Amino acid sequence: MIASILLALATPTTDIAPMIRHEVERPDGSAVTYWLEDTSGRSSEIVLVMQGTGCEAVLSKPNLRVVAETLRPNARILLIDKIGSGTDDGMPLVDGCSQRYWNQYTLSQRVQDCLRVIADLRRQTWWNGGIVIFGGSEGGAVAALLAPLVPETKAIIVLSSGTGIPIGDLIRTALPQQMSAEASVAFAGAHEQPTGQKRWAGLSYRWWDDAVDIVPARSLAQSPAPVLLIHGAHDKSSPVFSARAGRDLLQGAGKTNVTYREFAGLDHSMRDASGTDHMNKVLRGAREWIEALDYADQ
Repeated sequence: MIASILLALATPTTDIAPMIRHEVERPDGSAVTYWLEDTSGRSSEIVLVMQGTGCEAVLSKPNLRVVAETLRPNARILLIDKIGSGTDDGMPLVDGCSQRYWNQYTLSQRVQDCLRVIADLRRQTWWNGGIVIFGGSEGGAVAALLAPLVPETKAIIVLSSGTGIPIGDLIRTALPQQMSAEASVAFAGAHEQPTGQKRWAGLSYRWWDDAVDIVPARSLAQSPAPVLLIHGAHDKSSPVFSARAGRDLLQGAGKTNVTYREFAGLDHSMRDASGTDHMNKVLRGAREWIEALDYADQ
């Protein structure tokens, strides 16, 4: 029920380097799976692209790689699977996802997994010590939470994510009226019983318990790195006022390196009323913004 960002871009060409699977261990012994572009060991920056809502494996979304290639064509692409994503545990799916995903996936879990991956990558000699973080929709919230915890962050791009108000309030405004009226009961139930066995609006009570009160921009304000906020004025999944609130919160906190781009007539997926896709143009603009940054000043 919660719309995730649709990156409707061209399919990656066959000459893009393969993605190599890596794992790093969590304290409980389970593995975080991440995928790193194979670029023959050359020294490079990392571009981390994080998808929105859903339990699909990252490699099932080839457009994530297109985003990375568009933003930073000379960087090494990093994609990180959510806990319980895909179907590799062989267990039956519940409402389209593994029970492990329902039981354990939260925004905080996702941030912790990203931190473990980045810590693992610090041991690599090819990494030049810079990372650009991009997140769309729910991934934008994760980018905002993650960035201040990663000192190597050179730039943060948040697309179609209303970071300036509590996530619970954001969801209320985006849902149909009947479901929005159910929100208070669902949120209270999630706080009382944060379990993966119960779900509301496409997400588990465990997820809601973790996320309801988070205001992602409050964390983002703590990062010294430049921020680009991108939003469509006709976004119905993350209404535009929530993005403007994120901009205002960051500026009110004294963060001066914030760029806000609002596109009239475009929706959550950067499409106009006729259905024409403008995502490539939007991302090319984001690439130009990154290229104009002077990392030496950070």
